[in-house]
Amino acid sequence: MTRPPARCLSALPSLLALLGMSLPAVAGAAEPQTSDLLLSAPYRQAYAAMVRYPDWIRRGHATSAPSTQVTMDGQTYTIGHLCKPHDCANNQLDIVFAPGGAAAWGLLHVRPDERQPFVQSWLGTPDVRIQALLNRSYTANNPDAP
Repeated sequence: MTRPPARCLSALPSLLALLGMSLPAVAGAAEPQTSDLLLSAPYRQAYAAMVRYPDWIRRGHATSAPSTQVTMDGQTYTIGHLCKPHDCANNQLDIVFAPGGAAAWGLLHVRPDERQPFVQSWLGTPDVRIQALLNRSYTANNPDAP
């Protein structure tokens, strides 16, 4: 093993002192918790805008296909397909309702234009069986989709 030159060792105390003075300043500037940001402006407004669904989804003002029903494990589920008026090719929502409307799950499909692929988002935490129903609904309503 080789030893470092003496001039490197003589600079070590200065370097350590410099680092020792700057570390407490960095450690003392703790970043806020993400959940705390959601409670304060301007983050609260930005977060609300991010999780807000478009008006056509929130209000159900949409072009739609007739709903269908499917029985799975002895339960009858209602499946529907909606899209944004005048922009169905780029904004769609497939939805599954549990028996009696006890719960709902969705698959939202959004893209900026028809040349782009859809960005898809699950709504309501569907399990694998409900995901399959939602995907089937999308395929049935978009027969030309890849």
